[in-house]
Amino acid sequence: MIEGSKILLVDDNVDIIDALSDFLTLNGCNVLVAPTGREAMEILDKNEVEVVILDVRLPDTNGVSLLDSIKISNPTVAVVMVTGYYNPNYVVEAMKKGASDFLIKPFEFDKLMLVLIRALRERSLLIEKESIYQTLEDKKKIELLNRELQKKIKELTTMYQISNQFNSLTIFNDVYEKMLNIIYDALEVKSCGYYIFDNKNKELILYKEKTNNNGSMLESRVPVSGAFFENLRSQKKYFSNKNELYLPINIKGECIGFIMVDSKRNGFKKDDHMLDSDIFFLKLIAEKASTQIENRMLYESLFENVFQTLTSLIAAIQKRDSYTENHCHRVTDMSLILADKMDLPDYERDVIRFVGPVHDLGKIGIPDSILLKPGGLSDEEYFMMKSHSAYGEEILSRFDILSKEAKIIRSHHERYDGRGYPDALSKDEIPVCSRVIAVCDTFDAMTTNRPYRSALGKEHALNEIERCRGSQLDPDIADYFVEIARNDVYEKV
Repeated sequence: MIEGSKILLVDDNVDIIDALSDFLTLNGCNVLVAPTGREAMEILDKNEVEVVILDVRLPDTNGVSLLDSIKISNPTVAVVMVTGYYNPNYVVEAMKKGASDFLIKPFEFDKLMLVLIRALRERSLLIEKESIYQTLEDKKKIELLNRELQKKIKELTTMYQISNQFNSLTIFNDVYEKMLNIIYDALEVKSCGYYIFDNKNKELILYKEKTNNNGSMLESRVPVSGAFFENLRSQKKYFSNKNELYLPINIKGECIGFIMVDSKRNGFKKDDHMLDSDIFFLKLIAEKASTQIENRMLYESLFENVFQTLTSLIAAIQKRDSYTENHCHRVTDMSLILADKMDLPDYERDVIRFVGPVHDLGKIGIPDSILLKPGGLSDEEYFMMKSHSAYGEEILSRFDILSKEAKIIRSHHERYDGRGYPDALSKDEIPVCSRVIAVCDTFDAMTTNRPYRSALGKEHALNEIERCRGSQLDPDIADYFVEIARNDVYEKV
């Protein structure tokens, strides 16, 4: 363990120094403290320190630069870098300069304990290496130690790459696809897949896979036996069969699926240490993936609650103005068909699917005397009516997860020529989803009976769409719409 170790803390944050000092002292360590790089070097000159816990940002120097000085003066000192501002470049540079590990604030004391144990073990290797170098008695041992150190650097680099790739995921990325891509690249396997467990039929069902160009497709269904579950309950926590290895992904103690990996792309490796390393990385990936999947579940639950709230608001509008309900549904249906015709990305289609039914949400803030007025509106009343798109954005933007959807609602009355409202945006400044909804919204408004005018005929309305292409409406989207409408794709038309 770490009892009796002499550890130097280099950080200018008094609270952090106090907390770490108390923890390390309770665990039997001799603790030295330096708030600056200059004082740290003075302490190192006068004391035999085993481990330095070094902050990246110091008042008088950069921690990575100080690491270089420490390693030059005493290469056997193990250095653990810490920072509250994660930067992959710092990690790579620090590892190249000989850092034993890298911790991101805030970190748990249990994790610090493991890092210190690893650092002290590495220091023993470094001391042994230095001793061998000095005596020049065993060149083979030097080479072995070099390989061990290089392997450790490679392992740590791979760990940071895996963590960084998962940390870069957004809520719109496919976590399962990303997970398999990481496994495929990091472990260099021929194929890998994600399986869902069918408890009723006692089999695994393939959900996603990743194979090389020459690899065969994975089995879509894999029967499982009692031995499969015995291995999962054992200390190994995984099941291996021939060249395949299955590892569970758990959330709050419940298994939600299995990662499967095949043999190496560059042939079989008999080195047990290498096999253990692969399993370690696979477990790390499974842990990171389970966190991402759990976050998705929480996000979807939150999203559903938000949508139910908005549905209640829309119901209130519908009781005031039945036109809004049917209009929004028609606009949504037409917009989705138009999005398919334009081959918009799945994400944009999902945005339209959500925004379409609520794009007139802001009408809840328009007085009945204006919203339901049977005749034409005065200039003042029309100005008030135009504010409904901004009202809609204001309501939706109260939910942080709907920031993009809120902008779509705000911009669905902008004009392609920049003469729309509320922001006078033009061309590609207007979100594409807003431009799609604008065309469908315009057509439906023209072909629907209103208290103050009768509906236009289909052909008359399509002629108006063509007339307004390039001015009010995006010309390309308008052309797509007219083509669809004249081919009778829309049920309404």
